[in-house]
Amino acid sequence: MTLPPYRDRQAFCKRRMESVRKYLNYVIFGAVVLVVVGLALSHSRHMRALVDAMASGNPTAQSASASELIQGEQFMDSVTGEPVETRVKAAASLEALGTPAAVKQAIAFLKDPDKPVRDRLVQTLQAIGAKSPDHIKELVVGLKEGDANIRKGTVAALSSVRGGIGPKPGVVPGITDIMRREAGARGPGGDVLGTALFTQNGGNKESLPLLYALLKDKDEGVRGGAADALGKIGDPDAIPTLKTVMHSDTAQLRRIAIASIALIADKSGEDALTEAINNPEDDNESRAQAAAGLGRIATPTAVATLVKALDDDDLKLRSASVVALARAARPKPDGPVAANVLADLTTALRDARDSVRLGAAQALQAVAAPEAASALLVSLQSADASQRAASASALGFPGDTQAVPSLIKALSDPIGDVSAAARDALTAIGPASTDALIATMQQGRPDAYYAALALARQGASALPALEKAAANANPVSQRWAAVAHGDIGVAEARPTLQQLERSADPDVAYVAKEQLDRIGRTP
Repeated sequence: MTLPPYRDRQAFCKRRMESVRKYLNYVIFGAVVLVVVGLALSHSRHMRALVDAMASGNPTAQSASASELIQGEQFMDSVTGEPVETRVKAAASLEALGTPAAVKQAIAFLKDPDKPVRDRLVQTLQAIGAKSPDHIKELVVGLKEGDANIRKGTVAALSSVRGGIGPKPGVVPGITDIMRREAGARGPGGDVLGTALFTQNGGNKESLPLLYALLKDKDEGVRGGAADALGKIGDPDAIPTLKTVMHSDTAQLRRIAIASIALIADKSGEDALTEAINNPEDDNESRAQAAAGLGRIATPTAVATLVKALDDDDLKLRSASVVALARAARPKPDGPVAANVLADLTTALRDARDSVRLGAAQALQAVAAPEAASALLVSLQSADASQRAASASALGFPGDTQAVPSLIKALSDPIGDVSAAARDALTAIGPASTDALIATMQQGRPDAYYAALALARQGASALPALEKAAANANPVSQRWAAVAHGDIGVAEARPTLQQLERSADPDVAYVAKEQLDRIGRTP
């Protein structure tokens, strides 16, 4: 065989070597891929095994698996996408592990979108969250988190009436410490310290001195968080300290101190709240909060201050005073009326100042006290339309026949708000007002519309009286009876409307047809 020239042989060999290297690279690359895939598959199988171990129900296996996943920072990745049942068991595995790292992981896990998982995590935190100072340190971090589920879950773990940790050793200092360090923890921390679980079990006696210490912090935000928490705890022992803050700190701290004193609502704080409500230099929010506090204190002097505030230039304070007076008059929604406060309110209905009379009527509207009916009927004759409307709204007690004539007259008031309020009151009186409403409706004056609406709002109980009105030969009576039947809108109204639809009076027939079309001609 004849060999190619030297240079050709050299090029030929070079090409052969390059070809060999190319195929060798392919082989090496393939081997690397196989190794990587194998490792990935092995890792995936191992992760699966760890997740399965957490779901096994075996505390030892659960603890070991959770520990390994936490150390490898793969806990959340491993449970994301798993069924709810598996994630619930993963939460239980953290309880089985029971370390500070498990607490930290449970806090992060509270972001889970499913409530059953979060509920189980709360149980986990309740079980292990206060085992040591390190556990508590990790637990209270949840109070500062921006995620709502984390904050809510942490608060529940600490303070829920069902299994909450409460003021166990080290918990209250842990909460106040993070309140000092983290702005985001101050509100939630105060919420926890103010819960029944903490205040009814001596936690307030531990938390108050710690919060007093925070009031001396150089950071205004820390001081504000402490003052706010004192109000939430609600211990009257804090009022002297809060008064000091109110008079010696910044304007912002003064506002917080006023709000806290109002929230505690003890007689010892009445002077401070009276000062605030009478001070036009305080912002209207502070004055409104002071009014709320005086309404809860409800001493004769506090009530007098609130009545005086009904004439203040600030609308927000006047509105807050109305609410506060209503609360003072009936401290519990279903409880008895405070006779002394009711007497002050009925007296205020005769005050020379328009705004005081109006505010008293508005407060009585919320109190809903039949004892005030006589005074309200007098107030219903006021020259001020707003007072007439408020007085009418404050009436309307079931069966109160005394108020019916005045309310019937108020249906024709030229001010629509007064007419509407009288209508609603007559509706509330019920059957005792039916005959008077029928008579008004039959007269056909402009107030007949309000009378028909009041009857309709009494519901099916008004149908017998309306049927009699429909049988009346008076077309005016028949038209308004048809309107009321249609507004009631029940099946029992159809026969009368069908009869009226055949009326020889075109207006009656038209109204009856419209009402039948409105409620439907067939069941």
